[in-house]
Amino acid sequence: MLPFFRQIRQRLLSQNKLSKYLLYAVGEILLVVVGILMALQVNNWNEERKERRVELKFFHNLKNDLHADLERLDYMIDLATAKVKASQNVKRLSDKDSVGSLYDFSDHMLDLIFVDEFRPNENTYEEMKSSGNFSTLRNDSLKLHLLNLRKTYVDIDGSQKHMRNDFDLFLADFEKYIDWGKYFDLGKSNIPELQLVYDSVYIEAHKGIMKKEVRELFRNKVFLNNIFLLEINYAYHMDLLKKTKVQIGDILGVLEQELQMN
Repeated sequence: MLPFFRQIRQRLLSQNKLSKYLLYAVGEILLVVVGILMALQVNNWNEERKERRVELKFFHNLKNDLHADLERLDYMIDLATAKVKASQNVKRLSDKDSVGSLYDFSDHMLDLIFVDEFRPNENTYEEMKSSGNFSTLRNDSLKLHLLNLRKTYVDIDGSQKHMRNDFDLFLADFEKYIDWGKYFDLGKSNIPELQLVYDSVYIEAHKGIMKKEVRELFRNKVFLNNIFLLEINYAYHMDLLKKTKVQIGDILGVLEQELQMN
């Protein structure tokens, strides 16, 4: 191709056709510039395709993380719901100055004492941040949704820390009144699965003493205040978890649109 252009250039010069030569020279320059621009465009297109492939990989992983978070949130909401109901049941018994069934009382306390916490799956998000891919996200709406979700996760962690402190006070006061270990036959229980079997023989034989312990517990204002705080804290926490599910649902909707565009 270059020898061909060189021949044209030499023929125009030898024929002393300067105007045509200048016109040709300009055309040749424009052709080179167009070629360079096309090469740059192709290169940019290839780079964008690579970046998009990386972005889509992050979106797939992020989608998996968020679905796992949703499952965990459902579990935590069920747990919080059980704690609110248990708190209300214990308050109702204390208001009536009635112990009721020792087994029911123990079930309520099991719901209140069993503790678990929500820990989000943040591996993909942290990898996006550390690699610089988060700042280059082209979907500003998705970026904003993710930032707001991280803020909500911080709020959840703060709520859990607060409840952790209140729970420690509640448990310490409860243990002053109730020898709870005597309620269960640990030899028959499945401790790793938290499947506790009641020692019904011992309970029936000591029912009077055990009910007296519960009545004394119900007269303790510190214990009752802690029950009241547990109900409030877990009701608030449950509402926060439900709102988090809505946020995640919005993000999954955006991610699905992005993945379908590929």
